[in-house]
Amino acid sequence: MPNELLVGTRRIGDFYDTYKDTPEVKVTLERSEAGISVSVAWSHPQVPYAAWFMSDSTLLLATDPRPGRKPVPKRVLFHDSHGVVLLIRCWARGYHANIGGPGSGTLGARAAIMGVDEDREFDRPHGLQTEVSGLREWLGVTSWQERFDTVDGTSRFSLSSRGVETIDVGKHNGITLDFRPGWGTGAEPEPDRRVLLDLLRCTTRSVEPTDWDAHMQLHRAIRDLLVISRWRNESCVPVRALRKDDPMTTLDGKSHGEQWRTVVVPNDDREPAPKKYRPHLLHFEDLGPEGLGNWIALRNEFARALDPVITSIDLRNTTPSTRLAHTAPGVEALGYLLMIRDGIEVKRASRATLRARFERILADIGECLPFAGSAWADKAVATYNALKHANRDLPDDVDVMNSWADSVMVVRAWVALELGIPADVVRSRLADDKQPRNFAMVD
Repeated sequence: MPNELLVGTRRIGDFYDTYKDTPEVKVTLERSEAGISVSVAWSHPQVPYAAWFMSDSTLLLATDPRPGRKPVPKRVLFHDSHGVVLLIRCWARGYHANIGGPGSGTLGARAAIMGVDEDREFDRPHGLQTEVSGLREWLGVTSWQERFDTVDGTSRFSLSSRGVETIDVGKHNGITLDFRPGWGTGAEPEPDRRVLLDLLRCTTRSVEPTDWDAHMQLHRAIRDLLVISRWRNESCVPVRALRKDDPMTTLDGKSHGEQWRTVVVPNDDREPAPKKYRPHLLHFEDLGPEGLGNWIALRNEFARALDPVITSIDLRNTTPSTRLAHTAPGVEALGYLLMIRDGIEVKRASRATLRARFERILADIGECLPFAGSAWADKAVATYNALKHANRDLPDDVDVMNSWADSVMVVRAWVALELGIPADVVRSRLADDKQPRNFAMVD
């Protein structure tokens, strides 16, 4: 078996942490639907591993004197006959133990770096690559060229790889962002099948080691732009990471440049391509690299408003009330933040009514919506207030869903206009937009 960590994998091997006084122990590395974890056992609570999981009071009951307590290490190494795995961003997920006796605990990991045989700070990488669903299609790039021709009455088809230039999106908060097209091949169990991959890696680089979440913030910003663009859930999966102190090294000990390591995360489900055509509200040709930079700045400035709206697409199998209760505070915050940007005093903006905040948003949107903005504001205010106040009758689920959907479209329209898309173009695209709306009662 190669050094892989597929769902359903259970491997038994050696365990190394960053503390010098912890004893050798055999552990179980597992990847399941619940995530990536390592299970470690101890024979008595004096073993240092026990202190990672058990509370102070439990340890005091179990042993005298109290052992030196150390926190859960952020990184641990696992090693077996198949290879080495570095687990990063670890935490104590749970344990089971007898007082004064044996026990076992489980460390959860937010990512695994494959093949790293020393403790490296991959939780603070110099580079990170993700695969964002829909990004290659949105950019309109491909690393393959198809050709059809006919020679002497015989049809021929050829497919050849080609180099495509990296798209540079610039530097943001000290981190450079670019999109790197490429191609690859995949293994198939049937000998008469070949899999060719058309890849697009969203890549961030920093001169100094930078926190994992700081890298991911830029990757998620690109994913969120695609969600806003055609209101479809998109995935953003880390696939490779880079540390400058982990170069590619041959058996003679010589270094041969940088090395991107394979990353495995608990949830690596990729969103499949839509079965039917879904037009975009925002086109890459509209924005270009400069416009993407403007989006990143806009998302940072209005995160309090945009986050609740964007993440509402993840609320599957929830009630209509949950969706609106999650989204409406973001729309309300958008109106407030626009007032602050206008120069209105904080106290005055804070006292503005919900209707006034919605009207402030509509002032920017004009006549771009495929419905009357004033009617949306009236209905959304009444519906949201009915949810918040227990002395009012609960609105119908259909009204709640329509208020939520229209509120989402209002924010999407505002983003498009803020990024410089002409109003007539926004109006035309929203008229043909595939975002679900106009919900009706089903008998």
